[in-house]
Amino acid sequence: MDTPTISKPEDILDQWNNRVARVLLPNTIMLFLYIVFGLLGNTAVIYIYKFRFRKPSGDRFFIPYLAFIDSMACVICSSANLIINFNPVSYTDALLCKAFFMLSQFAGSSSALMLTIIAVQRFQRICQPFKPKMTLRTKRLSVLFTLISVLLASTPSVFTTGIAPITDPRLNVTGYVCASVEVMGSRLFPFVYNLLVLTVCVGNLLVLCTLYVMIGKTIYGRVKYRKGVKATAVCESSSSDVISEGYTRKSSTVSETPNSVTPSVSRRKSSRKMKMAGNRLSLMFLVITMVYVVCFVPTLTAIVWDSLDRNVWLTKSNSEVVGFRSAYSLYIINNIVNPIIYGFFDKTFRKEMFAWMSEIC
Repeated sequence: MDTPTISKPEDILDQWNNRVARVLLPNTIMLFLYIVFGLLGNTAVIYIYKFRFRKPSGDRFFIPYLAFIDSMACVICSSANLIINFNPVSYTDALLCKAFFMLSQFAGSSSALMLTIIAVQRFQRICQPFKPKMTLRTKRLSVLFTLISVLLASTPSVFTTGIAPITDPRLNVTGYVCASVEVMGSRLFPFVYNLLVLTVCVGNLLVLCTLYVMIGKTIYGRVKYRKGVKATAVCESSSSDVISEGYTRKSSTVSETPNSVTPSVSRRKSSRKMKMAGNRLSLMFLVITMVYVVCFVPTLTAIVWDSLDRNVWLTKSNSEVVGFRSAYSLYIINNIVNPIIYGFFDKTFRKEMFAWMSEIC
């Protein structure tokens, strides 16, 4: 009589890994799209802002740097999540796990802090127009300082991240995931480090929201004042229709004299256009920040949930597992949609984009 074959633990682990990988296929496809659209969009932004803008603008200084960081984040963070999706419970390469986790943290944090620097610049530009602004040297140093500080802050993750066991009691098999691990036999250091990173992330969100609330209030006040001035001017022009014919003749005579007020009017119009363009850029960066907040909060929630119990998703349904992994990587969308926001708000960028596309076609 034939004896029943007993599956080896390795075979059961492979079956478990393949089943979860199939469940995560929708998120895997989404991550591939993140890489494609993130690279295409941000590369176009870098090319247009660096090589097609004839007059460099101080207000747009940070955009190419942000686009470069966004493209790096799309590739690194999406690739890290793809490897996890292909090896959801059989991740055994500790070096790859540490490297991708540190680089993902570096890319994501650099993008977030770059938004904070931009918010500070917009705050100075809109809310403190008569105070000293960021010089070109200060802007370059702020970018360099941000990258170096984030790299140093991400380095400890090399020690707090590694291969951790995960057990499915129903299958009676142990798998391995890339997650937070003990340091020198204790979870105290990883806990403190992750708590510190979480505090910095939340603090950065609060700073961004506070700065843009003040910027939004200032812009709203200016628009309201401008409407009031325009309404007053309309009233004055309508009342001038009842002036006597002698005054009308006199005014027409004055208008025939050399135009001494035209330069002043032209300067006012030019100044008003510059202010409106500055307000549009501020609103553009506000929308970028709002997208970042909306995309990052679900990711932050998933990270906290996963850090508290890495086995929590074992008891979830397939749709819940996909939802959890999608929330975990949702922050990458922030690095993809920025070129769309640039095209919507920045008329000069949109004009150069259409010109470039027409040349290609």
